Amino acid sequence: MFASVKQFMRYWSFLAAKLLAAGAIVSGLLWSVNRFWTPRTPLFHINNYQFGYDLPYTALAGLIFLLGIGLVYLCILDQRYRCRVCLRRLRMPILTGSWSKMLQFGRPKTEYICVYGHGKLNISELHISGIENPEWTEHADYWAELCGTGKNGRDFPD
Repeated sequence: MFASVKQFMRYWSFLAAKLLAAGAIVSGLLWSVNRFWTPRTPLFHINNYQFGYDLPYTALAGLIFLLGIGLVYLCILDQRYRCRVCLRRLRMPILTGSWSKMLQFGRPKTEYICVYGHGKLNISELHISGIENPEWTEHADYWAELCGTGKNGRDFPD
């Protein structure tokens, strides 16, 4: 899956950085709500924590929590569609396989490739036997195969 430890660390540290940024956004929002939220009765308000006692504050904290969960989901979803080597977004989705001709072409999958030739990601269209992880296949350089020179040493055949 990963060619070296450096690529492995780079891939997962990028995810950790995105999750830290999402956590900073959510905690900054919660801090600003706590900072500027005034209690309804400031004179007799003994409880400093308003969660569960003040309905608008509790609803706003719940929305911030849902925003945080959504940001974590988006970070993980974005990381799934990134190249394992260069961390760029995978492009050019190609549908392969067919349900009607499964014996010839196999089960339907979607292939994404790295435009710099590092590899491709195969994602099954339907998960029949439980959760199937996407299959990452590394390539040395498939653009060299596709755009390489012909038999006669020139770029284009006669």
